[in-house]
Amino acid sequence: MQDVPDYWFSFKTEQVGTIFLLHIFIRNQGVTSFNVALSCGNKFKVDRKAETVYLQHYLKEFQFRQLGEMSHTYLTTYDFSELDIQCLKNRKLHIAVSFPFTESTDISLEVINSIKLKHDCSALFAEPIGSDFVIESADGVKFQIHRVILASHSEVFKAMLKGDTAESQNSYVKLIDVSGEDLRYMLEYIYSGTVIDLENANFGNLLMLADRFNLKGLWELSEYALSEHLSPDNALDILIIADMHESDFLKTEALKFIKENKEILSSSTFEEITNHDLLKQLCCFLSE
Repeated sequence: MQDVPDYWFSFKTEQVGTIFLLHIFIRNQGVTSFNVALSCGNKFKVDRKAETVYLQHYLKEFQFRQLGEMSHTYLTTYDFSELDIQCLKNRKLHIAVSFPFTESTDISLEVINSIKLKHDCSALFAEPIGSDFVIESADGVKFQIHRVILASHSEVFKAMLKGDTAESQNSYVKLIDVSGEDLRYMLEYIYSGTVIDLENANFGNLLMLADRFNLKGLWELSEYALSEHLSPDNALDILIIADMHESDFLKTEALKFIKENKEILSSSTFEEITNHDLLKQLCCFLSE
């Protein structure tokens, strides 16, 4: 007897005005409960060599309980603009999919998320009881922090805090190229899992710090925030930042924005770009 998969996906396309919709469904073979996670949102990167488009790698999880045999269930919808469709034309689209393992099928995602909230350490950042390490910014702002929290979130900090390093022995480090404001936002993220003041945080600097200290969550938040705040005044700067830190998703978003607003190319920032590879990528994207 031929093997039959436990799950398989199907899709339906639809056009509403100038918006193109891709609806995703899942079918299960037998009566079952499961969690499945798919790419969250419609942001993507383009691999021109492989002629492939990849939806972003951070996922949204869906939970299903006691579905009947051969159930055909709606999952999510991706919406694309006419410019997105130009990027997708004649290319394969990859959607990230994961089936997260859960030991118990009786615990809802809402309960799990509420438990995670109780492990928010922002109160310790605001009032650092039991702190055992000091980080100082370039402009002299000092933060009392906890080694265990730093080490648990960043392999870079973990290596820095090993017993034989000068930083570990002195319980102190000064980051001579990081402002107090940027350092506060980074530490706030490490302790709480978010940045509260999204409007005023410099996410270009935070993307750099996330790259430097290997903070994946802050990296993803910075990518998203920068992509949501693209404007004619900052699109080229964001393109340069994305290229410098190898953020393919952010680079694609910036390229799309520039293609839709070609007057940006007459700015002084465009004339100041000296990276020939980046200029070549920009020209190729505009010519598609």
